[in-house]
Amino acid sequence: MTSAPLAVDREERSRRRLRVATGLLVAALFAAVVVNATSDQLGWWGLLPILVYVVLVLLEVNVVLATGAAVVVGFVLTSQGPLEIGTMMSESLGSFIAVIGLIIMLGAGLGRIAADTGAAQTLVRMLLHRIGVDSPVRIQIGIMLASTVLVGALGTLAGANAILAPIVIPVAAAVARSRPSVAAMLHAGGAAGLVTGPFTPPVVTITGAAGISYLEYLITAGLPMAVVVWVTGFFMARYIQRRTEGAEQYTEQDVAELQTADAVPTGREKRAAVAFIGTIVAMAVLGVILEAGFAYAIVVMIVTAIVTALAGGMRPADALASFYAGAAALLWLFFLFWLFNPLLVMMEESGAYEAMLDTLRPALESAGPWPFLMLALVVGWVGIAGAAVAQVVLINELLWPIAAVLGIPPTAWAAALLGGSQIDWFGPFPNADMIGQMGLARSSNLKMMLFNGWAIMSATLVLFAVLFAVL
Repeated sequence: MTSAPLAVDREERSRRRLRVATGLLVAALFAAVVVNATSDQLGWWGLLPILVYVVLVLLEVNVVLATGAAVVVGFVLTSQGPLEIGTMMSESLGSFIAVIGLIIMLGAGLGRIAADTGAAQTLVRMLLHRIGVDSPVRIQIGIMLASTVLVGALGTLAGANAILAPIVIPVAAAVARSRPSVAAMLHAGGAAGLVTGPFTPPVVTITGAAGISYLEYLITAGLPMAVVVWVTGFFMARYIQRRTEGAEQYTEQDVAELQTADAVPTGREKRAAVAFIGTIVAMAVLGVILEAGFAYAIVVMIVTAIVTALAGGMRPADALASFYAGAAALLWLFFLFWLFNPLLVMMEESGAYEAMLDTLRPALESAGPWPFLMLALVVGWVGIAGAAVAQVVLINELLWPIAAVLGIPPTAWAAALLGGSQIDWFGPFPNADMIGQMGLARSSNLKMMLFNGWAIMSATLVLFAVLFAVL
């Protein structure tokens, strides 16, 4: 009886947001024309395209459309002609952020091969049986650790846990774990993997932006955050279990529709699993020895995909088809980053950075590094919306010039980038990552998921406050 009015209400809210977004875009284009015609120095006006981007994303406009609209405002504001636009867009293909987009696409292709060969599923089953499934605590550790490993290896929270969920839910159901508690396990365990995996999008982007090695990042930022997220999530999942036990259990139908955790992997699946994780570990070690930069991830993704496909017995044509299918799912993200770089270039050439630096430098220099790092974290966490990798790049472009003036070391800056781009996974408001993990766990209890997110969010804020004082 209530579904139809709710649907109408959602549609009406969507129409209102669209009207507001359209009005904002028209006003921004008008302002860009006026400023371009009346001012020789853009100064702070150079931030107008970024402001348009942020507001459109907050209005829930598709992030690629929001970025494209902001780029158009930038073109008008800076008087870019057709030839200049073509040159800028072609040069963007070789930019740092576009390369990150390519790495993410390659990682999605690798993830599809790992799933199609059975490598990912076999890896999860091997890990669960190694830890043991004879007690609720062991099962919880196994689920969270499996999520951490798989997300860290595949570089995607949603994709990795989508593989994991059908395997671990029957195991969790067997010891009466509730659906909201499993959702919390997947969210916390996967998030820890995403900030520690050597070739995940956030890690590759942050190490590239801050100019530090993976080992430096891991010791000073990634591992501390992962430990806090994992441990807090572990205890919150137990708290949620006590609050929801008996009321939100898995049904026999839920379990019957899912894969069993006892499926015996074939020889090919075992070989593919060993090849998959073995190649990633070996390439990561080699990367540390060679002190490789972020672009090394391209080689890792391609080599691991080839080795895994061969070990899994895939024919070359089938392996390519699988790889294409996985990469195609994230083609939108590559376009997003390709569009995002001209936005940053135009903002830099407009003099907005210099104007902002000149205005803020006196106050920030008197405040010192710690308040500035906390400010950078809050700006990224609350003030800049959109894809996490884009958040990292934008925070870095906006605030690194000031951080450099304050003498902030790259390791501390990497921690600020990490906190500013990743804490919003957990709150303060519901988000796609949070709801996605609920869906995978077949939970509808958003209240418990928010409690889990708020606890992790609070713990990580305390962590970064301490890290900024120490680094």
